[in-house]
Parts: sequence; C-alpha cells; structure tokens
Amino acid sequence: MTKTMAMLPQLPFEGDLHKQVRLVRDMTEHQGTPIKSILVVICVMMMCSLPFAHSTPMHLMDDAIIEPGPPNAGTTNLTVLSTTYLNGTHSYDDLYVGCGVVSCGSIIATGDLILNVNTLTVMSGASIIAYDQPTNTAGVGGSIQMSTNYIGNGAGGAGHTSTGGNGGSASGTNSNGGNSYGTGNETGSNGGSVLDSNGNLVSSGGIGGGKIIINADVIEIYGTVDASGQDGEQGYRYQNGSGNGGSGAGAGSGGSILMYANEVTIGSASGGFVLAKGGNGGDGADGDCVQGSVCIGMYDGGHGGGGGSGGTIDIRANSAANLSISSTATISALGGSAGLGGAPYGTGTTGTAGFSGGNGTTTNGIWAGWSTSNPPPPPPTNGIPNPCIGGGTNATGTIVSDVLEVNDAQSTATQASVLPVSCTELSLHASTDIDYFEVQLVTGVRYYVNVSFSHAIQDVDVRWETATGGFLTSGTSVSDNETLSITATQNITSFISVFPYLSFIGTTNPITYNITIETDNPGGGQSLELAYVNIVNKTSATVSFADLLTNTTYNYSTVVAQDMLGNASISYNLGNGTFNSSNSTNYAFGVNFSSENNQSTLSVRVFLYDASGALLTTGYDQIDIDMMAIESTSSTTGEINLTNLSVGTTYDLQWMVYDDRAYFSALMANNSSIASALNASTIDQQTYTFTPQTETRDYNITWAGPTTSNFHAFLAILSVNGTVINFNNSENFSAFGRDYFIPQLPSIVISSVSSSVNSTTNDVTTRGLDLVVGDTYKYRIKILDSGNATVAQSPLTTVTATYQGMSLGTWNYTTPSISGTYCALAELYEVDGTQRIGDTMCFSLTFDSDFDGVANELDACPASPAGAVVDQYGCAASQRDTDGDGVNDDMDDFVNDPSQWSDQDGDGYGDNPNGNSSDAFPSDGTQWSDQDGDGYGDNANGTFPDAFPTDSTQWSDQDGDGYGDNPNGNNADLWTNDSSQWADSDGDGYGDNPSGTNGDAFPNEGTQWSDVDGDGYGDNPNGTNPDAFPTDPTQWADTDGDGYGDNRNGNNGDRFPTDGTQWADQDMDGYGDNQAGNDPDAFPTDNTQWSDADGDGYGDNQGGANADKFPNDNTQWSDLDGDGYGDNANGNNPDLCPNTPFGKAVDSTGCADAQLDDDEDGVSNDVDTCPSTPPGETVDFNGCSTTELDGDLDGVNDAFDDCKSTSLGLEVDASGCADSEKDTDLDGISDDIDQCPLTPQGSPANMFGCSAEQRDQDEDSVADSDDLCARTPAGETVDSNGCAESQKDSDNDAVSDAEDTCAGTAPLALVDENGCSSSQLDDDMDLIYNDEDLCPATPTSEAPNGDGCSDSQLDDDGDTISNDRDLCPLTIPDPSLDVNGCVSNQRDSDNDAVLDNRDDCPGTNSTSVVDENGCALEQRDSDGDNVYDHEDAFPNDPMEYLDSDGDGVPDGSQNMASSEDSGSGFVIYTLVAILILGALAGLGVMRRSSNVAASESSPFTQEVTAQGEMETQMLEQEAKTEDAAEATNEEWEENGVRWLRQPNGALYYLDTESNQWVVYQETQ
Repeated sequence: MTKTMAMLPQLPFEGDLHKQVRLVRDMTEHQGTPIKSILVVICVMMMCSLPFAHSTPMHLMDDAIIEPGPPNAGTTNLTVLSTTYLNGTHSYDDLYVGCGVVSCGSIIATGDLILNVNTLTVMSGASIIAYDQPTNTAGVGGSIQMSTNYIGNGAGGAGHTSTGGNGGSASGTNSNGGNSYGTGNETGSNGGSVLDSNGNLVSSGGIGGGKIIINADVIEIYGTVDASGQDGEQGYRYQNGSGNGGSGAGAGSGGSILMYANEVTIGSASGGFVLAKGGNGGDGADGDCVQGSVCIGMYDGGHGGGGGSGGTIDIRANSAANLSISSTATISALGGSAGLGGAPYGTGTTGTAGFSGGNGTTTNGIWAGWSTSNPPPPPPTNGIPNPCIGGGTNATGTIVSDVLEVNDAQSTATQASVLPVSCTELSLHASTDIDYFEVQLVTGVRYYVNVSFSHAIQDVDVRWETATGGFLTSGTSVSDNETLSITATQNITSFISVFPYLSFIGTTNPITYNITIETDNPGGGQSLELAYVNIVNKTSATVSFADLLTNTTYNYSTVVAQDMLGNASISYNLGNGTFNSSNSTNYAFGVNFSSENNQSTLSVRVFLYDASGALLTTGYDQIDIDMMAIESTSSTTGEINLTNLSVGTTYDLQWMVYDDRAYFSALMANNSSIASALNASTIDQQTYTFTPQTETRDYNITWAGPTTSNFHAFLAILSVNGTVINFNNSENFSAFGRDYFIPQLPSIVISSVSSSVNSTTNDVTTRGLDLVVGDTYKYRIKILDSGNATVAQSPLTTVTATYQGMSLGTWNYTTPSISGTYCALAELYEVDGTQRIGDTMCFSLTFDSDFDGVANELDACPASPAGAVVDQYGCAASQRDTDGDGVNDDMDDFVNDPSQWSDQDGDGYGDNPNGNSSDAFPSDGTQWSDQDGDGYGDNANGTFPDAFPTDSTQWSDQDGDGYGDNPNGNNADLWTNDSSQWADSDGDGYGDNPSGTNGDAFPNEGTQWSDVDGDGYGDNPNGTNPDAFPTDPTQWADTDGDGYGDNRNGNNGDRFPTDGTQWADQDMDGYGDNQAGNDPDAFPTDNTQWSDADGDGYGDNQGGANADKFPNDNTQWSDLDGDGYGDNANGNNPDLCPNTPFGKAVDSTGCADAQLDDDEDGVSNDVDTCPSTPPGETVDFNGCSTTELDGDLDGVNDAFDDCKSTSLGLEVDASGCADSEKDTDLDGISDDIDQCPLTPQGSPANMFGCSAEQRDQDEDSVADSDDLCARTPAGETVDSNGCAESQKDSDNDAVSDAEDTCAGTAPLALVDENGCSSSQLDDDMDLIYNDEDLCPATPTSEAPNGDGCSDSQLDDDGDTISNDRDLCPLTIPDPSLDVNGCVSNQRDSDNDAVLDNRDDCPGTNSTSVVDENGCALEQRDSDGDNVYDHEDAFPNDPMEYLDSDGDGVPDGSQNMASSEDSGSGFVIYTLVAILILGALAGLGVMRRSSNVAASESSPFTQEVTAQGEMETQMLEQEAKTEDAAEATNEEWEENGVRWLRQPNGALYYLDTESNQWVVYQETQ
C-alpha cells in the first residue's frame, strides 16, 4: 500500500478525451519517444472521439454496495469552494459544492444547467444558481415609458407557470403582466423595465430564473439550489431630488428545477433550499422635496411593479424511504410580491401597488430510479454566504438593499458564526438602515472589525455592544474606515452595528461599504483547533487533535470509506465521542476497522465539534490498496504480481493479450461493446482459478507471438470465483492491471561476457529473444576493439528456434593481448540474410605485468618494485626523476625543482646556493634567509636573528625600541640602553620621545625643552615663545603687559588683551569697568546699558533696562503710553494725557480722540457718529441729535432708508438695502448667497439659489436637470447626458467605457480588466481570437491557419517534428525517425538514389555508381573472402583472389605447357576453355533466373556476381570469329561517368578507383 491523495483508479476502458490521452501516456511510459508520437497519432485518429462506457460514482453509504447511477454520469470529481461558472451539460462522478476556509462555493449558470452525476452534495452556505441568459422571449413582462414629469404605470412582472403580476396604475386598468408558457422544463423570463421620457433605461426589470436539471444517484442539498427570478428595481427619483416618484420595474419569473435520483435529501436540522420563486416587483419611488428646495407643494408617489410568476420544481427519488425532505427545508415556487406604491410629498397622490405574480408548482414523489443508497450526515451550517458579495449597487449605479437584508435589528442580525468574515458591496441604502452582525465571543481571543467606505459621500459609524446593549467599543472617526478591536473576557453574544452618521440636518446619502470580522488567530478564525488522521494500515488509524482549549468539552465523529473498482463504495461511522481536554492542548486515540481486499482507496475522516455541536475542524487521510502489478517483459512474456489477497478465498485470474488497433476498430464496429471488441482483437488468453494460502502470488505468463507491429495490451482481471464480471462497468472486478507494448522483432541478447586477462580464452553466452518458433536463423559473434575493428569472430551459425528465448550457447574467443575497451557484438539474421536486432556488451581488459595498476601499454616503468606507490605512468619514486636533475625522486629532497636536491639542515631550503630558494645558512636549521646580506638570519625565532632583516647596517637592538645599536648604521639609537629614547632632533640633549626619559616637550626646538604647565609654551624665558605664566596652564601670553593673560577663558583673563587700560568687564557688555580707562562703562553692572549722553542717569540703549526715551533731553526720559510726549510734567513738551491707549493717534498735547470731545456733547470723539453736533442739542449714545439719525448706520438717513435694519458694515444701495436683504429673482434665496441670481421665475432652487437648469454639481458643463451621471470626475469629457466614459458601460461587462478596450462584449461574457472577452482578444496577434485559437502563443513572424496554429505549432503527421522543420510531412513514424521528420523509407543519406530502408551500403561515395541495393563496386564482396570485388581477381571464388600476371589463373596454380606439347595442349586447353565457358554460361543463366532479389540476399550467401558475368562475356568475346571481331565497341562519357557498350549490347561503366570496366545491371 502507498499513501496517496490520488483518486480511485479509473475503469480500464475510459471514454473521454482526457482519459484516453492519459491511457496513451501510460502505454508509452516504457517506450521511446517515437512510440509516444505514434500513440498520439493513434489517439487522434482512432480513440479520442469514441463513445465508451463511463464509470459510476463513489460516495459514502452505511453498509450497502452502490449500483451504477445515471448512464451519462462522468468519471471525474469536481469540488467547488468558490464561485464557478458552468453552462450547458456537465458530467461528473462526485460533484461537491462546499465551503473552504475563506469562501463557500457557488455554481452560477446563465441559462440551462444539466448535471449528470453520481453524487451531488451542496453544503450549507454553498449554492447552485441559474439565471435566464440569454433572455427568454416568452412571458416577458411589459415595459413602460414615463412622461416628462416622471409619471407612468408600474412595469409588468414576467409570466411562466402562471401569469405575471400587472404593474400598478392610477386607473387600475393596467394589464402588462407576462403570459404563462411552457411545460415546466424551461427558463423563466424577464420582468418589464421602466424608461424615462427620452427612452433611457432608469429601472431594470428582474432577470428570470434559469433551468436546472440534475440526474444523479444521490442528491444531498443542505445549501441552496435556486432558479428564482430576480426582483424588479425600485422606482427612480429624478436625480434623487425634488419631484414625482418613478414607477417600479417588473420582476423576473422563476425558472425550472428538475431532480431525478435514486436518493434525495433536502435539508437537515436546518437549511436546505430549493427555490424557483418569482421575483418581487420594484417599489414605486416616493415623491419628495429635498430640504432647502422650493417646492410647489405636491409630488406623487410612483406606482409599484408587478411580481414575477413562480416556476416549476419537480423532485423524484426511487422510493419513499429514499426521499427525505426536512421540515426545516424550503421548497418554494411562490409568485413574487407586488411592488408597493411610493409615498407622496405634500398634497400629492400615493402610488398604486402592483399585483403579485401567480404561484408556480412544486411536486415530489417516486420514479423508477437507478439504485438505492443512504447519505452521510450533513455538516453544520454557516450563516453568511461565501463569497459575501453584497450587491448593494444595481446595474444603473443606484444603491439598493444588499443580500444580507433584512438585518436591521439584533433579532434579525446576520450570523457571523464562522470567522473570518469578509463582505464587499454591502449597503446603507436609507437613513434608517442599520446593519447588525452577531458574533459569538470566545474568552481570550482578540477580535478585529474593519469597515471601509467613502467618507466624502457619507460618514459611517460602527458600534459594538453586548446582547443587552452594553457598550464594548465604537468607531466614530471622520476617515474612510472605522477600525475596532476588543479582547473577549468572557464567552458572550455580541452585536456589531453599522449605520450612517446623521448630521444636524438629519439626512444621509446612500452608501456602500466593505466589512471584515476576524481574530488574531492564524487564519482569523475563532479557534486554533486542528485535526489529524494517520492511516497505519488497512485496519487501523490514529486520530489526534492539537491546539485545543484547556478544560473544554469537545465532540467528534469518525467515518471510514472505501471506494473500490466496479463503482462500489462502502462507508460507515466508526462512532461518535466526547472528551474534555483537561489541562492538555492535545488529544489522541486509535480506531480499528475492517476493509475489503479490493483494489480501492481507503479513507478515514474525523469531524471535531464544540460542545454545542458547531463544527470546528476536520482531519483526513487516505491510502491506496493495491492488489495487482502487471508488466510485459517482452513481446511474448509478462509478469503478474498479486498482493493483499484474502487467504482462503477462491479467485479467478483472467489474462489476455490483444491488438490495440484491432480492439478500437472492433469497438466502433460493435456499438462500443468492450466484450465484443476484446473477442475480436485478443491473440491469446487464459484463466487461472486458485485459492491463495498467503496474501501474495506471482505469475510468469507466456503468450503466442503477435503478428502485427501495432500496439498490444497485456491485460489481467482478478475476480472472486463464481462472480460474473462486466467489462463495460468493471462490475465484480477485484483488481485490474494493464500494460502496453509494441511487439519487437526477433533479436539476439548477450547474457554474459567473461573478460579475464589471466586466461588465454574467454567466452560470450547468448540467447534469443522474441524468436519465432520453427523459423531458422543465423547468428555470429564478434569481438571489437575501441576502434570497432574486429579482433575475433565466431563462425556464422545456423539454428532453428525451438523456444522464443532459447539459449544460443557459449562461444570462446582468444583473449586479446592489448589492454583496452572491447565490445562483444552479437548479430542475428533471417535465413534469407535479413538482419535482425543484435546486442552489444562492452568490457575492459587491463594487462599489468608489475601489478602496479597501470596497464602495460601506458606503463613507463614496467618493472616497478612490488608494493611500491606509482604515479599515473606506472613509475615508483626510485624509478623516476621528476625534475630531471639527475637525482631520483626517492633521494631528491625537491622532486619538482631541478635546481635543488639536498637539504642538510632539513629546513626546507636547498643547499645549492645557485638554486631556487637556496639556504643562506645550510647547516643551521633555524635560519635560511639573509635578505640584507649582513650575516644575520631573517628568522626572528632562529639563531642570531637579524633585528633589521632588510637593513644591512643594523642587526642588533638591545633595548628593543626599533632603532639599531650600530652608531654608524641607519637610524642609530642614541640611547642604546634606554628603550624610551633613541633620537634628539634639535640636539638639546633631551630625547624626542616626550613620554620617555627626560623627554623633550619641544623636540624640534633647541631653545625649549620643558613645559611644566603643559600649555605648549616653553618655560625657558629666553627661548622661543616663552610662557609668561609658566605655572598657569590657562595663560601664557600678556600682549598689553597689564598682568592679565590674553586667554580670556583662562585664569584672570584679560577682556581687553590689547588695551593696557582695561581688563575687566563685569556685565560682559564689551565696555571696561575701569572708569579711568578707555571707553569706561557708565553702568558696569548692567549689561543692557553702558552710555548716558545727557547724564540724567538713564541709559541711551533703547533696548536696555531703564532706557532713556529722550537720550538727548535730560528733562525727559519716560513715555509710558508711547505717544512721543514725556511723562515728566516739568520737563520739555510734557504729555497732558499720559495714559493714552496704545496705538491711538494723539494730538500735539498727547491726547487721543477717546480722550477728547470736540463738540462737547458728552460723547468722546472716537464714538461720536456726529462729531459736529450743534451746541445745545441733546444727543443719543452715538453722539447724534435727532436731526442726524441713521438707525442702521449704513450711511443713509432713516428718512430715506428702505432697509432700516441693515447689519453694520454692509454695503448698501441708494435705498439703504444690502444684498442680504434683497431677492432679485424671487427664488427665496437672498442675493448675497444666490449663486444663480437670474433663476427663472417658478423654478425651484436649492440652498444656493440655483435651479436644476442652472446647477452643474459635477462641473461637467451639463446641467443637473439633463445630467444622467452625477459626480462625473473632474476633467473628464462627457456626452450630452453628462456621462463620462468612466461612468458608462455600454456593453454591460462591468468595465467602464474609459477602461474598456473591447466595446460590444457579448452579454455575460467573462472579461479581463480591460473589458475584453476571449472572443475579442488575440494575445498572439495572429488574427485568430483567443476563443477560437487552438495555439494561443503563435510566434509573431509566423502565419497561422484557421485554427490559429502556425507550422511551428503543428505536427500533421504526428512524428514529433513540427511542420516548419519537417522535411517529410507525411511520415508514418518508426524508430528510424530523424530530426528532419524523415524515416528510412523517405531518406537517401548518401544521395545514391537508393532509399535508406533498401540501402545495404549506407555510406556510398557520392561519385560512385551503385546497384539496386545501393552498393558501389568498392563496397561489394561477392564471394565473402574479405577482399572487395574491385580488388579481387576472382570475385566469385572465395578461395582465390590474386592473379599477379593477369592470365586468369590464380597465382601458384599455373602449369605452363611446353612448346613441344603445343598442339595437343592447345586442343586440351580449348576443350577446357569450352567447358569452363559452358559452365560459366550455365551459371549465368541460373543467376538470371533466380527469384531471390539482391536486396534479400544474405551477405553470407555465395552468388555469381556481375564481375563473373563480365569475365564470362569477355571469354565469349575472345572466342568469336574474325567476322565478329570486325564489329567495334561504342564508348562515351555522360554526367561524369565513362560508359562502354559492346556490339552484343553488354553495357559497362568505368570504376575510377579500380580503373576497371564493370558490368552495369539495371535495377529491377
């Protein structure tokens, strides 16, 4: 058994194209590439379109064996865990639509969906949905067109099983519901749409439901199967502004759902939906007046659309017991509800509701069925669809209610029971819309919620609370997303609410949002629990759980299943269990079970639940139980190995060998009957019946030899004795195996070759392979050297085959005497000389006389001492002188250096002073180098080392300071015993090293050497730069000689180093404190003042303390109010108003207007509106008398002011009115804020004073009244409707026209990000669209055919050579195929006009003339004496070849007749010549009458050749009479060949190599 995740092995005779290709691939795994090419051709020509029987499904069951399901079911499995689009008819074995980690599967069909499956499972949260696309034209609801003021009837609902509902109307007489149609086996149809007065679509009718037909063995629906019609869109309110409400659209009608199965289960504890309902009609929009608008007081509500008719549902099982419909399941084909009428505004009229669609039909019951079975228990449910795509925006861009509605309260909250949750395109479609999500919190887990939206459209807030309303957290930012997180402190139910923020005006904009709810656990789930299964063997497995919560109760269930050949499956529950994790995070247990000994897949699955039964995780493992391995070992032999047998059970093992091409031909001729096809194509078969005593059994099989070179199959079927097997569906197969082979030609195989160099002879043992019993063969064996020259050869031996693999014995050969690589070559021939398949086995011989591991031929030292280590040339150290210095390596201390050979002191340096790396101290092993030649060695660790190895003037350094002791040498040490000093640069007797003994602080200055205070200045007062303060390191100079150092930062530093009269400056203002010195400080302790020009005691610096405001007037110094007049009343120009407010203008006395009252009316000048009131008149608080009043101070006296309450500061006209007090265009908006001051009378304006005709909110130059696309992005060009390309989607492919590079995409076609479907794309730019392009990557420079394929992508003859490289385009491939796509019967490699498959001499010189076998004269050896005919004086006599004197008599055989016997001798000679001539002539006749073609002759058969014929003809010519001699020969040259025709018609050509005439034989 081997662990695998592969599917159950397929049936032996599979029918779809993919499986046939896989079959071909398996057939060729043990063949070469050319064979694979042939198989592809066979597949394309014969196999790939044949209708075969299909295997039937595998699924879980209690203890029953399943019978085949629907006849058209497939053999492959499909698992759907995300959105998958399927249309038309599809066949599967097991179709599973379930939920993964992040999403649930959903099959979406547009139109008809027909499923032929064995097992269909739709899990909770998963779905199969079908829509009516392309649109059904029957029963369509009536569309309507509204008037210019948006008034019109509601659109009609679509009909199907019943009629569709009529749309609402004021008169109640509207009749536009769709008619009923069909027989319950068709799609639904679309509801009517609503158009505006210009014919533009504003509300779309609902799409009809599709058609779903399911033929199955077992159907299990825990999720949803839905062919319902879609709702009509709600009425459209004109630009969402003021006006009448638009009418609602009609709904689509339900489609058809037909389920026919042996067993049907709908629903379990909860869930299970089969729906073909009609959609709901769209509600009429409300009449409305937008806040701030001027409305006329009445707008009508829109009329509702009609509901769609229900469809048809028919569910059938083969018995009542096998039809299980849960009480919680929903099977509904109800008609859709009517759309409601819209509410009016003001005194308008309420819209009229439409009418509901008629109900469809739902039936369930019994039918004949295929077989019975029981389903497995369903898994738990998940509350949110996955993927969760809200659909909050409809096709026209209007925000509508999303798929999770109604979830506007805790009681109807969306259940986020399985995390993580991620939903997009949810909507808050109304100001009252609040979306609730229920989340179960688990203690210790941290939860995160993120809600993203567009704040610019509408602000959205989020609140998180407990079930009792307790606050947990909230998100109330003003950004584009709200992020919340909490850590659960207890296990409680919580609710997340998402709602629009209501501003102070109380209105909101509809908006869409995305939400994610997850945890900090890996994967974002509620828990970390993991489940594992490990199958140990066929009867046991271990189950373990990890990352459990401690002290927690869990439930589990374990199921074992076995999917076997013959389409049988068994499964059963191993039991349920409960455990508490206690203090551990792990839990494990073992399970035991029984399994069938059948070629199958064994699986074990475990489900882990929490205490409430909610599924947490699953674990799974499977193994394959193998029972048979099969292999064809030759064309007539094979092996079968059986395992996992049941001891004591009697089996039948049936094997057969059949011709695969004959099989497929018979299959087509016998209506796809596999049994008939096998009977017609089998060349041998047998059945063994046995009862095994062990679990294993092996068979070696021999069968009759195939008679064709077609592919053949070696097939075996194992079954229990007494059962009847069915080839068409593998019924009762226990095991199955098959191997493919191509019959091989008879061949000879070398079994072994001995190769002992110590033996004078060795041997070669051979045997036959695939010999035809009774046929006669010839074989011989050659021993070839590395140059392929024959060094030994066996006789050509004839043998008659008695067995296909008979032994051909052992041949001894003389062992070669030269080392090298040799090969034994075995050659096999038919009796007629046709060569068959031979064999080669190579070996090495190494002759090594001195046993040093180097062959004699390569051994430069053939007599190396025994046991010596030798080099690659076979020489020991005592036999070689590697460096050629005359000293053998064993005595040479430097074997690779010819300049050195001795090293007395063993230091690795040679004693030869003239050699490389010579030793300067040959008898001192511690020294060898003396670079400076001073007699002291450079090795610091050696004897008498040189302290200065590169300085010949120094060698000793007693004090180790790096300076030599030789006073006459370089860098001599002045202090040889003082390591701290060595030089005195300035010669003052103090060493230069300042840190050494008596170090010189100034090594380059001979007048200074000491610096006690270390300030860098010498203590010698007579030296250079002496220190004026030798004991004070902070001072050293006194430039002005005042006794204070120049360093102002040092002790007693001189603040004025160049002024001998000043040195201190307490307040650091730059003026000296010595009043007798230069520029003394008048204020020595005040750093803000230093000068007092007028001597009044106040400083002249205006920015300093107590500054003198009048520095040149000693009578004034203060000006508190800053008006320029002194505060001293006794001084010059005193200030009469010393407290004037800052910034006020004053007069010449220092007084401001607020301090003056020129008209003496009791009101100061600064607030006196009437500053020149006549004396005696009573004034008001503004200083005005009754003759001067202007109540609103707008400059227009009250007597002439039409607007007496104008706000202060506003600009007024001559009538005293400001713009805020006028409304020129009478639109209710004052002129000051009226952005459209010329609004037409009667047109309602918004808060900015603009009517719809004047507004352009998106600034696209199209008035809002005409703008169908609000919010056009800035800068984009729009059409007459105000729509930019980015807002339009002309082909409804969800890609805006601005980004859509492929306009006119077909409806519902899948497109890429550029809006292009495969029928619009041509990726390889070959002018063939992708959907029709069979070769999607055609090179740009190549021209394609109608399928989009160029010659480099095609292989018409299936020989693996593309057409563009195929020089032979109609090849039937065989092993001689070359890289040019040609086989031997298409090639002429040596250009001799004889194709390779008939060319016995493939390497003929291009200038030679050849015979019909492709052989030139220089390539023939007619008598087989290894002397070519053109060199053989007797080409037909294997015993003779030399005739040195050219007399026609072999050398060494002549007996010259004496001249005395010339008379009688001549007679005898003549008679002998006549006899010879007659014999030769007779032999020539025999040759000409032979029916054995030259190409069929064995190379070892002796025949009369053309050379013999030529000699015969030449003898005949010599015997002719003198009359005949008068005839002349005809000779000429043609195409470079010299020809000769004799008078008797014989034709010869001149062989240029032998310079002899050769008779020409015409090719037969």
